[in-house]
Amino acid sequence: MRFFAALVIAILLSGEGAVACTLNDTLKLCVLNGRSLAALHSGVDRGDWTVEAPSSPVNSTSEPRTGSEHYTMPSGLRFAMYYQEYRKLFSATCSLDYFAVLAADRVEDLRCSGAEIEAFEAGLAAASLGSVTKDRKQSGTAYLIEGENTWMRVVVASDQKQKDLLNTWVETSVLKKP
Repeated sequence: MRFFAALVIAILLSGEGAVACTLNDTLKLCVLNGRSLAALHSGVDRGDWTVEAPSSPVNSTSEPRTGSEHYTMPSGLRFAMYYQEYRKLFSATCSLDYFAVLAADRVEDLRCSGAEIEAFEAGLAAASLGSVTKDRKQSGTAYLIEGENTWMRVVVASDQKQKDLLNTWVETSVLKKP
């Protein structure tokens, strides 16, 4: 199923022009790789994205180990990752740096076509992270993904027409196996 998710991302990224819907990067960085620091850092090693000076906890033996990192995607979009890591739990929030998009005058990146939104939802389902529940409201859509040891809430805040995104973020909790 990860192959199918990768295929969906490849199709989304092969669209015309340089405009990239933020959902593409959200799926790749925050959903598919945001369940552990190791996965995020292996993406850096593969060249999938860059990180500004990965944070390391001051005291690696205390709990929780907390930190934040800023990732830049090849599209130029920036995401912030805030995490807490306990012995048996990893918790993180990955969010689009919305103000950087506005400051760089890249508001076109906040517009997603109906096909891109459908492909994002297909990518969520294909990622095999668990069952996906969708809750659409006037202010956007929330997805709850419940897996065996993983819970994710993916929030896509948008205008009333569901075309222009206002922001996107992913909250993740992973219960580590002993």
